[in-house]
Amino acid sequence: MRIRLVFWLCLLYTSAVAQTITRGPYLQLGSQTAVSIRWRTDVPTVGRVLYGLSAGNFTNSVTESASTTEHEIRLTGLNPDTQYFYGIGTSEQVLQQGTDNYFLTAPQKTTKRKIRVVSFGDAGMNPNNNQTNVRDAFLNFRGNTTTDLWMLIGDNSYDGDDASYQVNFFAPYQANLMKNAMLYAVPGNHDYSNNPTLQASHTIPYFSIFSLPTKAESGGIASGTKEWYSFDYGPIHFVMLDGYGTRNVNGSDIRFYADTTNHPQAVWLKQDLAATTQKWKIVYMHFPPYTQGNHNSETEPDLIAIRQRINPILERFGVDIVMMGHSHVYERSYPLHDQYGPMSDFTASPSTYIYPKDNSTGRYDGSASSCAYKSTSARKKQGTMYVVAGSSGALGYNQNLNPHPVMVSTQRTTGGAFYFEVEDNRLDAKFIQPNGSTYTIGDQFTVMKDVGLTQTITIPTSQSITLTASFISDYQWSNSANSAFSATSRSVTITPTPGATATYIVRDSKNCVQDVYTVLSSDMMFTMKAGNWNDSSIWSGNRLPTKADVLQLKHLVSLPDNTEGHAQKIIYDPGSKLQLGNQAKLWVNQ
Repeated sequence: MRIRLVFWLCLLYTSAVAQTITRGPYLQLGSQTAVSIRWRTDVPTVGRVLYGLSAGNFTNSVTESASTTEHEIRLTGLNPDTQYFYGIGTSEQVLQQGTDNYFLTAPQKTTKRKIRVVSFGDAGMNPNNNQTNVRDAFLNFRGNTTTDLWMLIGDNSYDGDDASYQVNFFAPYQANLMKNAMLYAVPGNHDYSNNPTLQASHTIPYFSIFSLPTKAESGGIASGTKEWYSFDYGPIHFVMLDGYGTRNVNGSDIRFYADTTNHPQAVWLKQDLAATTQKWKIVYMHFPPYTQGNHNSETEPDLIAIRQRINPILERFGVDIVMMGHSHVYERSYPLHDQYGPMSDFTASPSTYIYPKDNSTGRYDGSASSCAYKSTSARKKQGTMYVVAGSSGALGYNQNLNPHPVMVSTQRTTGGAFYFEVEDNRLDAKFIQPNGSTYTIGDQFTVMKDVGLTQTITIPTSQSITLTASFISDYQWSNSANSAFSATSRSVTITPTPGATATYIVRDSKNCVQDVYTVLSSDMMFTMKAGNWNDSSIWSGNRLPTKADVLQLKHLVSLPDNTEGHAQKIIYDPGSKLQLGNQAKLWVNQ
């Protein structure tokens, strides 16, 4: 009885003591339907999260099952692509809430809205207020616009211990960005305290501080470890790598670039990149294969090994951007391929290593040679950009080193944060730097995917068709046969003259990208590729046939089970075939 009384007295005492949040809150393990919220209190308590669709109007709550100072609560059953507001505290009181306490659930993979991502590299120190200045510059830049993801590129703490994280990471960020941007990280050598014993044992505080998707909770292939992992967010596939930690392979503790055949991280990396079907592929790791900042990729063995052994893997699978820190500068390369040797190779023949037609600055701002870079969604070698952004906290460079020749832009004397937006098939990136009480954009570039189309489209006589530009920009439409035709919208609807052929061109105002559509007006529709009768994209009119259409089959076409097809007449080219499914019906001339 006495033990029970003491227990209840302890509970009453704990509840009566004022609770103080000493760390966080911060957002982890986001998915389309779930999120984890973490925070620390000064004394043990049973934590609770309240949440709802508006600030202060909480309709749901989740409470922990035990008292602790390290709180982590998983919210599930959420709606995709939705903003929720939350408060944290105990079962008796709310310790923190407000209009800036919110999170966004991940959107569907097919979303076409803008995805906003900011990356901080080497942020775990504040020399000459560079850390706080970069933070404030980005907060000024984003204003009231939400940030989907906040990515850390390593050296998130320069001593690696919990106390250093508290002072040099949580304290500067927990009252602002940390509350409302989903946080992901990779470790750097300083997270490991540059300690070979810690890197082999994997006991550093980094692994307990961050909750990371080791089980493919948000897409990708499960890694089973916080050292490396991947996840999907909208149309983007993110791959997060550990360049400093080691694993025992054949009796030796080695890093993943030492043996790309047997090291489990290298094996997983190839499997993960081979499996993804996402439009964009972006990799984060701490060590840069190209840099001339305070580190030198020409002489440092780790950086040389990554360039020689990891870059070929990333490029082979069509990775778009590789984000790195370690060097306390900003450097941004051309879209590169096969540049695995010393930088003298590049200097001798730049065109050998720059993806064809991508030797512009990529700024896409109307300046000379600044058109956007272009690529496709395919998993193949087509130019990978390497971005070093290791000056969000630490800052400095070796003045004896000239800028690396593969780099389009280098910013050495002022730090910054790397920010990018993805909207469907367009990516816009900016390097945000402090400028007094505001900010400046030190560099920018744009990448477009699957643009610059040339198509021939046949539509039935007197019917209309809507043409849509493949790119996102501004638009100038023209028709060579009709000088009076013009439009500035992304889509136009046209009705060709019966029996005529017309060519419509849409280009951007910077003359960097254009689509060409040749439209034929004909009484006959024909197949563009093999496929399903009910798939409009296989037909030249980009619509399903009707009983008024004369059809020409040039490919194998399948009419699915229990469906009907209609045509006025069907003409078969040699080798073409129409396959009818079970209970399918085809009505011709009826």
